[in-house]
Order: sequence, then C-alpha cells, then structure tokens
Amino acid sequence: MTIYRADSITIHISSDEMSAMISISSRGEDFPTQPAILTALNEAGVVVGIDTKVLREISNNMDPIHELVVAYGLEGTIEEPDQLVWALDIADQNRPKINVDGKADFKRLHQFKTVKAGDEILTLLPGTRGQAGSTVTGKTLETLPSVERMGMPLGRNTKLSDDGLTLYAAIDGVATLKDGEVIVDNVYHIHGDVDFSTGNVKYQGTVMIDGDVRSGFRVEASDSIYIHGTVEAAEIYSKNGSVVIHNGVLGRNRARILAGGDLNCGFMQDATASIKKDVIIKHYAINSNITSGGKIVLTENEGLIRGGKSVAEKGIELLVAGSERNILTEMVLSRSDMGEEQSRLWKAKIEIAEEYQNLDSLQKRLEFLELLRERLGSISAEREKELSKLRGAIAESSNQLDALRQRAEELARESTSQSPEVAVRIRDKLYRKVTVTIGHKKYFSTSMEGRVNIYRKGDELIVEPRV
Repeated sequence: MTIYRADSITIHISSDEMSAMISISSRGEDFPTQPAILTALNEAGVVVGIDTKVLREISNNMDPIHELVVAYGLEGTIEEPDQLVWALDIADQNRPKINVDGKADFKRLHQFKTVKAGDEILTLLPGTRGQAGSTVTGKTLETLPSVERMGMPLGRNTKLSDDGLTLYAAIDGVATLKDGEVIVDNVYHIHGDVDFSTGNVKYQGTVMIDGDVRSGFRVEASDSIYIHGTVEAAEIYSKNGSVVIHNGVLGRNRARILAGGDLNCGFMQDATASIKKDVIIKHYAINSNITSGGKIVLTENEGLIRGGKSVAEKGIELLVAGSERNILTEMVLSRSDMGEEQSRLWKAKIEIAEEYQNLDSLQKRLEFLELLRERLGSISAEREKELSKLRGAIAESSNQLDALRQRAEELARESTSQSPEVAVRIRDKLYRKVTVTIGHKKYFSTSMEGRVNIYRKGDELIVEPRV
C-alpha cells in the first residue's frame, strides 16, 4: 500500500493499485476545496477512475472522513464474438428438431428453405472489442486476447448488403448450407407428380417435386432432389446433392436411388439405393439393398431392417434387425479401400514367396561351392570370387525378406483393424437368420438377442451386449 500525505489529506493506494482511499482530518473553513483534493490525488499518482461525485459531496459537507474510497481501477472487458442471426432455419441442416420430450422429430428435418431473390438469409451481429483495464495510477493491465472476426458464409447465388452485414438470396431457389457456405440453387419446381404429364426429368440444378414419382419414370439432377410424396418403381439420381423423400419408396424391386450426398426418406421397400454419404430412414427398410459410404441409421419409430442387404462404411445403427418369421437379413461393414488393402497384402505375400525362392537358390549354390572346395582342397580364384558375392547376396536377400515380412504384417494389421466406433449397433432386438459381415469375418444369429454391438477387434468379431 502506498501512502501520500499533504496537510490534512492522507491518500492510501491499494497494493494492486486498483483503488484509492482518502482521509481528511480538518473540518469547516479549514476543509480543503474540491480542486485541492483533486490536486492532492494527482500528486499522489491517482489519475484514473476518480469519482468526482464523491469528491463534490465531501467538499460540500466539510466534515472529516476516514479511508473513503474515491477512485477505482478499470477492469478489462472480454471481447464478445460476432454472431450470425439466421432469418432462415438452415444452420442445423440435416439435424432433426428436438421435441419437448427430448425425442428427435425426423419429420421436421432442416433440409431446405425456398427463397425469392432479395430474401434475407442471415445477418452478422458484430461483437464488441475487448478493452484493456487500468490501475488508478494509469498503468495498463494486460490486454485481453482478441477474438477473430467472423467471415460471412457467402456462397453461390447469394449477395451481401452494402455494409457487408446481411446476406441475401440473389435468385429464386432453395437455400442450403454446404461446407460452411450458404448456397441458393436454381430450382425446377414440379407442382404435382412426375408421370406422363411431365415425362422424365433431367435438370442442372435442384429439383423439387410436390407429389409422387410414378413407376417407370426417372428424375436426374446435378444437385439435390426433394420429393414430398412417394417414389414408386422409378429411378432417382442426384449427381452432387442429397435425395429427400418425405414419404418413402415402394419400389416393387425396380426402384433405384443414387445420390452423391445423403438419403433421407420415410421408408424403403423392395428398392435399391447407392448413397455416397449417410442414409437416414425414419421408419423401416424391407427387402431392400442399401449401400452407404457413411452410416445407415434407423433409430426412430419402427427402426427396422428386414430382408435384403445393407452395406455401410462407417456403421449401421437400428432398433430391430430381422423378424419373427426369421427372414434372412444381411448387414455388412466394408470400407471402400478394403479391397485395395487385400490386394496390397496379396502382392506382398507373392513377393515374400519369390524372395524365399531366390534366397533358397543362392544358399544351394553356396553350399555346392563350399562342398566342392572341401572335396578338392581348393577352388579357382573365379569360384572364390563367386563365393564372396554369394555371401553378400544372401545377406541382402535375408534383409529384403525381413523387410517384406514386416510390411506384410503391417498390411495384415491394417486390413483387420476395425474401431469399436465402427459397428453394427442394434438397440432393441436381433432375430434369428441375421448375418453381420465385417471384412472377412461373419456372424450368423441363431437365437433372438436383445441389444448388441457387433464390431471387429483385430482379427476377431466381437458381439457384446449393450448396457
């Protein structure tokens, strides 16, 4: 604590210099004026945070005071980050709304929002800059770290306001959030069914269909396809986007769906789907063949896969696998690079076999020459030179063989490695005649089970009860 005295004024500055107190012993006409008090504070080094209202009150009262706080240091303020305020509910795209009971409502996915040119999509609410604090003596406190300014997610067919704070749609279309950018796609909007009145649909952009896609027709788009009704025995192909089918697919073993993004649909029956990313089905998949480069998820409502074959790279999650009628149901976890790994492993094994043959040939030649020298007592200089070269070649071949074996072991570990996070997760029932294949390992259920996780650990297939 620093103490300063001048006539009847005593000033105490706290050890952290974040406050200053004043004591005045005189009274009445001898009491110092407000300017005199302020001068004493300045001479004591107090220059920041002086409460002039308190100074005015004590100088007007002219009564002695003891250790009254008259100055406070300034605390630093934390920077508030920028915030995006969305006018459209697309920030949580592909995530279901959560009801009041905590359950996900997959009927209300934030898939897309139709917009008109000039519609507001979002506004950037600038944050506040942090300010460094100060002691009463004017020392600057440590500057608080600065938060990086947020950029606007300006994407295709969007535009910024003059002040750069509001993002608008530049065209009529569908607004989506993709890879951190807001994109407005041009849309071909069919106000009804895809049938003989429309013919097949092929469009460079996004296709939105209010009704059904009837049997025998094809819908092809470069971007996403949104279908509010049902897909019958038809073909749906999205090159770069996702496919959303609000009702479901009644395929009659002729429906085919291909997508470069995700597939979200109500149900799938007697259909084939090849999807680059995730497959989310709200109710069930029956007698369908589904291939996913991501996950296959059926965890709401019936959550059932019955019959058919479901193949995924990153896992399968469902409530019920198979049925009481013991219909054969196949589920497979297979990475797209698994075949390539097996090919590399096979090639390594061939190289090991070839190197074994080479080493065996070298060793036999060495043994022959050593036996020849033993029986003759000596051999020619040329044969001695060959012996020396053979020993070097054998050592080199042995080293090469060790390296090939080590490489083969690494490839074998890679080909059999499987994280427990990549699994078939059955949350309710596993019926008989369900097969789960992971790599070259297969599990066949012979009795009804409750909740189980099935995954591969090393070269073993683990079937563990869920808790």
